[in-house]
Amino acid sequence: MAALVLLYFASRLINLGAVPIFTDEAIYLHWSQAIASDLKFLYLPLSDGKPPLFMWATAGVMAGFPNIDPLYAGRLVSVFSGFVAMLGIFFTSFQFFKSKRISYLSSLLYIVTPFTFFYDRFGLSDSMLTMLAIWALGLGVVLAKTLSLRVAVILGVVIGLEWLTKTPALFSLVFLIPLVIFVKNGRGRVFALLIVTFVISRLIYSLLFLFPQAYVISLKSQEFLVGVAEFLRNPFSLLFGNAKSLINWEVSYLTLPLIAPLVLGIAAKFRDFWKEKLILAGYFAAYFIFLALFNKVIYPRYLLLFTPGLLILVAVGMDKIIQRFEKKLIVVLLLLSVVLFLPLYTDYQLTTNPAYAPIADNDSEQYLNSWPAGWGVREINNFFRQQCKDNNKINIGTEGTFGLMPYSLELYQKDHPCLVVYSYWPPPGTLPEGLDYYLIYQREKTPDYDGKMELVSSYQQGKSQHFLKLYRIVPKS
Repeated sequence: MAALVLLYFASRLINLGAVPIFTDEAIYLHWSQAIASDLKFLYLPLSDGKPPLFMWATAGVMAGFPNIDPLYAGRLVSVFSGFVAMLGIFFTSFQFFKSKRISYLSSLLYIVTPFTFFYDRFGLSDSMLTMLAIWALGLGVVLAKTLSLRVAVILGVVIGLEWLTKTPALFSLVFLIPLVIFVKNGRGRVFALLIVTFVISRLIYSLLFLFPQAYVISLKSQEFLVGVAEFLRNPFSLLFGNAKSLINWEVSYLTLPLIAPLVLGIAAKFRDFWKEKLILAGYFAAYFIFLALFNKVIYPRYLLLFTPGLLILVAVGMDKIIQRFEKKLIVVLLLLSVVLFLPLYTDYQLTTNPAYAPIADNDSEQYLNSWPAGWGVREINNFFRQQCKDNNKINIGTEGTFGLMPYSLELYQKDHPCLVVYSYWPPPGTLPEGLDYYLIYQREKTPDYDGKMELVSSYQQGKSQHFLKLYRIVPKS
């Protein structure tokens, strides 16, 4: 296990800043920095309908280590979340199959699979959500087998924290019900314990409703989901388009070489562990169908929540391969190399050349190869750090009032205290008065503004045709 721990942290911490800051990261870090500076902003994320646990954790890192780079503060929270998730997949897989080899393989797959590798190195809440979900699943199995009140209470706390992280935590709660198939005696008791779990998790989540902005969470969810009336009018309007995208994204992140052991893990000796396999595959399938039917907006990261269950089934398939060729070590090593080559290659690309990493196309565009990516942000902040050594005040205008700009500049205000940021959206028709610099990043075509701007630097957003451009305002002659 020690080797897995070392491998995990090496994989997550090496070149942690290879991927640039992303617009959502900038928002989350902005909220976290505000919370760290003053607890009156504790529920600031609720203003945009976001449960705040991830931001609270990031604010804790910022407050405990005031000199830390804000970007690393958020990403380290995800790194730690991923570590606990790796422990969780070890624990959960053992509860299902009682095999340490399957548990070790599951943990190894968690480390190397590009899906988990990518999000464990990103300052978003998805890694934390996945961490809590995999522990909820494992503890749910323990609850069904032991009927322990203590486990029910712990499970309620875990799901409550998951609920404070992101609203899809509701699936972890609903999916506890099928676990009654593991109960041998006392099914009435298990439902009573599930009520205890629900009440505790709901009480924890209800802490948010002490603050008036909590209602925004449900409003935000409605923006992404089809309403009941709309669904009944045309129940399959989204299904095929969503399903196609979701399948492509899952295969892209899981990688094709892992599909064969996944199928083998489900099909081989199905009768021996039919309950366990039905739960792991069924959870993912049910969640997948829900996303395909009801989500008006989908992203690859939505699939991360129950992907660890698939990784456990992949580990079962790999275990079958190892058993089949156990006396032929070279064959086992060769097969494992074939299975793990593409995931490891993708991880390497994400660490060294992320813009060209073969990940899900939607994520590649959003995070790495379009205007929401933050290529050049570090260089621009360094530029103004140097400028502030010789200037008492520098006024800069940014296109954008919420997101990558202006937050990725304001996050580093202590490094360039002379910088005064003015943000604009929509972009002004004429150049605002009093600016020394102007920063453009959401438009492919730069406005001329009567020749009043001189290009200082330009940064291509990955391999796209979008550029982050910094201009100096030319003084009037």
